[in-house]
Amino acid sequence: MTLEGYDVIAFGAALPFLLADQAWNVSVAQAGVLGSLTPVGMLVGAIGVGLLTDRLGRRRLVLLSAAVFSLAMLLCAAAPGVPAFAVGRLLVGLGVGGVLPSIAALVYEYSAPGRRNLNAALAFAGVGVGGALAALVSGAYGPQFGFRVVYLVGGAAALVVLPAALRFLPESLIHLRSRGRTDDALRWADRLGLDRDLATGPADDDGADPGRGRLRLLFSARYRATTILFGLATFLSLLVLFGLYTWLPQLMRSAGYELGSALSFLVVLNIGTAVGPLVVGRIADRIGSRRATAGSFLLAVVGIAVLSQPLPAGLLHAAVVLAGVGTVGTQILINVFVASRYPVRARATAIGTALSVGRLGGIVGPVYGALLVGAELPITALFLAFAAPALVGAIVVAAVPRGDGAPAGRGVRQVHGTTS
Repeated sequence: MTLEGYDVIAFGAALPFLLADQAWNVSVAQAGVLGSLTPVGMLVGAIGVGLLTDRLGRRRLVLLSAAVFSLAMLLCAAAPGVPAFAVGRLLVGLGVGGVLPSIAALVYEYSAPGRRNLNAALAFAGVGVGGALAALVSGAYGPQFGFRVVYLVGGAAALVVLPAALRFLPESLIHLRSRGRTDDALRWADRLGLDRDLATGPADDDGADPGRGRLRLLFSARYRATTILFGLATFLSLLVLFGLYTWLPQLMRSAGYELGSALSFLVVLNIGTAVGPLVVGRIADRIGSRRATAGSFLLAVVGIAVLSQPLPAGLLHAAVVLAGVGTVGTQILINVFVASRYPVRARATAIGTALSVGRLGGIVGPVYGALLVGAELPITALFLAFAAPALVGAIVVAAVPRGDGAPAGRGVRQVHGTTS
């Protein structure tokens, strides 16, 4: 997840140097379009997860997707011009979009019921760590080597880490049981130190019907409103997230900060996304996903709105931390909230569907920011414009039907106990 975070944030971290590159002469409007290409790829990748999970398994999908975005980062680093760079950013999104739903589903399966939000936050804290590293690499080496160095470091690091993922990333025992692959399930259970009964028990309903049947379930009378509202909440969350990630350094430069200081805000934002969700995840396990997710949206509103004010740097950095907690923290909590509302066989498809709709928000966010920056609006108006969708998101989450709870299924930790 650290690699995913690095690759997603790389564009915003390198954007000041990309705009300053006279050989390419990229305009603000073009930058907005380029920033939207990764979410476009993520949209396609998220859709692919829902269709391919049953055939390939979650482990294979994660590894394949990671290989794709690693090579795509190297393509961006070596791109001779804007067209090749655009293809690279699109492929980065395709790979990243294939990772998130599968990781979220695996974390949910391998977590005790009382620790799912916290464990999801721990796993996805890597996104913030990766984003902070991208901003640090950009600040340290961008002035000398330009935007390409950010992509070179990210792509090379990913290829180094992939062998470790190949060895240690587990497959879903639920998926293996549903496919009758008992020997493989036993092998993973032994390797992870789990009760062997988990590998030989009933197959659950993970493979009981095809992908289209699961989509029908998501839009059945029982789940239709829930599915639509989750899609809208994810749309708003990713609009704010990608808009802020793409344009925060440039916005802070417009506010009068030097390039190094402007990039420092992106570092602090990602520190907030890495550390904050751990607290939010613990709170969510105590008060429930609905209230925690709505509250996280409101944290984003407060943090972004405060950035519009001419305050001391320390207070602005604190506001950026709040914005980081409220943006990525919200998305992490939404993923767990979605998983808690559907039967086990539909969880990956439900998360993938919500993210597919949400990716449209990720596509709109960078273009939305480019339009605002291009219009030369006051800084206050720019930040408040990004805060408004987060406020609407809190209202949408509060409106998700309570229902009677989705069947919990036979997840690993529900049988194995409460250890994490």
